[in-house]
Amino acid sequence: MEKLKKMQKEISVFGLVLVVFLALFAYRQLTYKTYKTISSSKLESMLDDKKSFVLVAGSSEDDTMTSFEDIMTQYATKNRSTTIYYLDTADLKSTYISKTLDEDVTLPCTFIIKDGEVTAKKSGALQYYYFYDFIKENA
Repeated sequence: MEKLKKMQKEISVFGLVLVVFLALFAYRQLTYKTYKTISSSKLESMLDDKKSFVLVAGSSEDDTMTSFEDIMTQYATKNRSTTIYYLDTADLKSTYISKTLDEDVTLPCTFIIKDGEVTAKKSGALQYYYFYDFIKENA
């Protein structure tokens, strides 16, 4: 009989731990959002389809871009209605962005694209509030 009681206690403790982990997982899914990484072909199809979106282009091999990714994630988490698309230019030709978007820029760069055309751009890794203001003013 005591073995049965001990087993029930262990099962109930395990069940409680499982419920806590599931609740934490659900909380993270509801409160955390990140940017979407796209390929160059996806970017081209979005431009051909005349979509409106926010694009950040930069190389993952650049330390500046690595720190800017944290800011993009922070923005996406706090502003869930805006989706940020990220194009990693590490494997692309250095002239890809200027040829595709007809814009001369230094990377990383944030673009506001409306109806398939660049309407605003801001070069460099921005601090959170500059990034926030730039998107709100132009998107």
